Amino acid sequence: MSKSSGLAVLALIVALGAMGLGVYQIIFVPTPTAPSGIRHTWYDFHYSTVFTNPVSTIIQVDQLLINFTVNSGESVYFHFNTWATVDAGVSSVIQLNFVLDGTWLYGPQHPWCALVSYNDSIQVPVSLQMSLDTVTVGAHNVSVSIYGNDANNNIFSSTLLVQTYIP
Repeated sequence: MSKSSGLAVLALIVALGAMGLGVYQIIFVPTPTAPSGIRHTWYDFHYSTVFTNPVSTIIQVDQLLINFTVNSGESVYFHFNTWATVDAGVSSVIQLNFVLDGTWLYGPQHPWCALVSYNDSIQVPVSLQMSLDTVTVGAHNVSVSIYGNDANNNIFSSTLLVQTYIP
């Protein structure tokens, strides 16, 4: 009988120790939070030329349309690269903007790019990027728009990257 009561006491000590460790972990060990960093990445590439024709019209580049999803706590990063050509002419212009869910992002709170040429044709690489923490949770889409006053102004060899991240 003394052998079994000694075993019972030992089992009770082990159980109390395990319970004490469990209480310690709940009270004193912090729960890990989600680490910051990139969560999801979407990418598209369009090699062909897109002209600003018809002129003086906002043209969405649907070949670069990316569907993406934002989860709770995530921000969104957009990065667009292209080669832009502005044809020779008196004050020839091309403008590039992001288009989020069909809305043209323009104004002081959103980056955009405008290239203007006076009498010379220019061809330059362009990079446009933006980060937003105001995009709602759920499914969205993004593309790029071009606008120009000459039918020969264009972009070509374009890439678009979308990433969701936790800051």
